[in-house]
Amino acid sequence: MTATPARLAAERRGRFAEALCVAALRLTGWRVLARRMAGGRGTGLGEIDIVARRGATVAFIEVKARGDLAAAAESVTAQQRARIARSADVYVQRHSDLGGCNVRFDVMLLAGGLWPRRITDAWRP
Repeated sequence: MTATPARLAAERRGRFAEALCVAALRLTGWRVLARRMAGGRGTGLGEIDIVARRGATVAFIEVKARGDLAAAAESVTAQQRARIARSADVYVQRHSDLGGCNVRFDVMLLAGGLWPRRITDAWRP
């Protein structure tokens, strides 16, 4: 399957958005544990864009870049949240050092060349 120019451009924008979010996280004291952590096709697990830790909190972060912040916020679907939550559960089980940590799900939104906007504890599974 050949990637279209539009798909390649979207991939580049997504990678840039994630890199910008990683920079923002690091500037605020977060340590990035993983990026683009995927459960694999057919597993029912979703990809987690960024896994970060600060102290006893582990955040599973979905990054969304759209034309405006409202569109970015609305683009995280219930089905996507459920897949990310399942992936997060597997991630925590595989990393025993995270067992005592507080887990939360954040969303980082980008639009129009602005600095990423973070919604902490965006949902509960």
